[in-house]
Amino acid sequence: MREEQDTKKDAAPTIWAVGGGKGGAGKSVVSIISAFWLARMGKRTVLIDVDLGGANIHTLMGIKSPPRSINDFITRKFKSLEDICIDTEEKNLRLISGSSEVLSFANAHFSQKIKLINHFSRLDADNLVLDLGAGTSFDVLDFFLAADEKIVILTPEPTSIQNAYIFVRNAVYRRLSRLSSKDPSLKALVKIAMDPKNELKIRTIKELLQFIQESGGKDVAEPLEKEIGKIRPAVITNMVKDSKEKNAGRIIQIVAERYLMTQSIALGSVSYDRQIFRMISDMIPLIQIDQSSQAVSNIYEIITNLLGRQQGHPLKGVSREKTPLP
Repeated sequence: MREEQDTKKDAAPTIWAVGGGKGGAGKSVVSIISAFWLARMGKRTVLIDVDLGGANIHTLMGIKSPPRSINDFITRKFKSLEDICIDTEEKNLRLISGSSEVLSFANAHFSQKIKLINHFSRLDADNLVLDLGAGTSFDVLDFFLAADEKIVILTPEPTSIQNAYIFVRNAVYRRLSRLSSKDPSLKALVKIAMDPKNELKIRTIKELLQFIQESGGKDVAEPLEKEIGKIRPAVITNMVKDSKEKNAGRIIQIVAERYLMTQSIALGSVSYDRQIFRMISDMIPLIQIDQSSQAVSNIYEIITNLLGRQQGHPLKGVSREKTPLP
C-alpha cells in the first residue's frame, strides 16, 4: 500500500506495525515496551492505537480517559494528527489513542485508510509504533501492509501459531487482492484461491502463481511473486516459559516460505513475566516496568537488532543472557 500513496517527505518516520492472529498474544504489551525503548534511545516516537474495535493502549499507559482520540481526526474535529497526540510521562514518547466511537471508522473505505496513513507519515517523529487490532479484518491487514517493519506476535501455544500463520496468509492474499484490483478476472481468481477448499484445488501461493502463468499470464505472475516477496513479516515469540518454546516462530518461517512464497524473519523470543500481568491487573502504566525484567531486556535486544538491520547490519541472534541496559 506504500507504493499507492502520495510522494512523501524525505524525513518520514519509520512505521512499525505490531499484529498477529487473535487477541491474547501480547501485542499491546510488546508495542508499548518497544515504543518505550525507541524513546529511551532518543528517537522521537509516537505509539498509535489502531485497534478500531477495542482500543486499550491508553489504559495500559495509565491514561483513564484520553482527551482526544483518532476518532476526532477521522470526524474532522482536528485537521492534523499532531493535534491529537498526547504526551506521556516518558520523554520522546507520545500517544495517539484509539477510536472510542468505532462505528465512525469501522470497515473504513480504502481511500480513508490511505489518507490516514499519509497523515501518519507527516507526524513529527522518527518512529511510529502501530498497535493493530486482533483478527484479520481489512483494516488490520491494510495497516500491517503499509508498515516498514511488519511484526507478528505469537505465543508457543499451537492455536496461536496457527492464528499467526493465518494472519500472514491473509496479509499475502490481501496484498494480491489490491494488486489485482484493476483486473476483474485476476481478482476473482485470487478470491477463489483464498478458500482453502476451492474447486480449482489451489492450496498455496505457488500453485496460484503457477495457475496464472499456465493460463497465459507469465507477465502477471512474475511481478506478483516479486511483490509478495517484499512482505517479509518479522516474527516474535512472546510469553516463553522455557527454552523449548523459543523456536515457535521458526514454524512460521518454514510454512510461510513453503506455502506463501515469502520469507519471514524470526526476531527472537520474549520471556513470560508475571510482573507484566500484575501491572495490568493493578492498572499500573507499563512504561514503569522494572527494566531488569527479562521480558523488557528481550524486547530491547529485538529493537536494537531491528534498528541495526535498518542501517544495513545483519540481525544478530538473541542472547539468552540479560542485556546490559542503557
